Amino acid sequence: MKLSNSIISIKGLGPKARDKLNAIGIYNLEHLLFQLPFRYQNKTSITPLNKVHAGDEILVQLTIESIETPPTRPSAKTSQLLCYLIDKNNLHLLLRFFHFNQYQKQQLVRGNIIQCFGEIKIGKDGLEMHHPEYRLISKGQKTLLERTLSPIYPLTGNITQIQMKKWINIAMDTLKISPLIDNFESLPNHSMPSLKQALETLHHPKEDENLEQIEEFKHIAQQRLIIEELCAQQLSLLKLKKQRKNKVANIFIIKDTLSNKLHSNLGFELTNAQQRRSRRPSGLRKTNWYHPIIRC
Repeated sequence: MKLSNSIISIKGLGPKARDKLNAIGIYNLEHLLFQLPFRYQNKTSITPLNKVHAGDEILVQLTIESIETPPTRPSAKTSQLLCYLIDKNNLHLLLRFFHFNQYQKQQLVRGNIIQCFGEIKIGKDGLEMHHPEYRLISKGQKTLLERTLSPIYPLTGNITQIQMKKWINIAMDTLKISPLIDNFESLPNHSMPSLKQALETLHHPKEDENLEQIEEFKHIAQQRLIIEELCAQQLSLLKLKKQRKNKVANIFIIKDTLSNKLHSNLGFELTNAQQRRSRRPSGLRKTNWYHPIIRC
């Protein structure tokens, strides 16, 4: 696998997904590297219920205390699934599912250990999460804990976060064994990260990274990418300028026969200023016609 490979070479990425990615400028694995996250989720640690606040997006690990599907109003189309969780200090958290299936209901069993990630809300009976991401730990499902902050990517069409993360991670794994053109590979005194390091930081930032700087686009990794982009733009302009100078222009022969005939049939003499404006040099003229188009 190489960074220059088309995205269709990724296993499980079909023609429809390829076309949707192509529409936003992603054609190969290298393009996936520069599809940067617009925010991050913190799943690097489990938060106790006595330290949460409304609006927090957190990961918790609790025990299922009970499951309910309360009766709904006649006007309601579907019922809700309520899953009550409890911690060792008898603090409670309610998981509320507005859409669910019977298999999901059967999997949520009293006494099971469950990990949930979502936004904390305040309901009439206390803390709630609505449609959280969850794993049943006591049933052997994979933990939600991550070593680094979890990126959230801009999407297109019906492509999901899971798919986008999988494809970008494949590109990141390819980056580890593939060369990447770095116009500032040897910056003085290593004052900035390499291009590879900058991409690694932005796709998989450590917990201690300054997220406020990333959100304000002031992080050193983002500055490194800005410098790279400006350099690429300047190199593109220089390349275009060189191509333009080497281009052989068309040669036109300008004849004054018709213009002289027109002047002789006017019936009056042109003023000096009019003669200067109408005068055209005879002989050969070399003219450069070009339309520079830069794609950055």
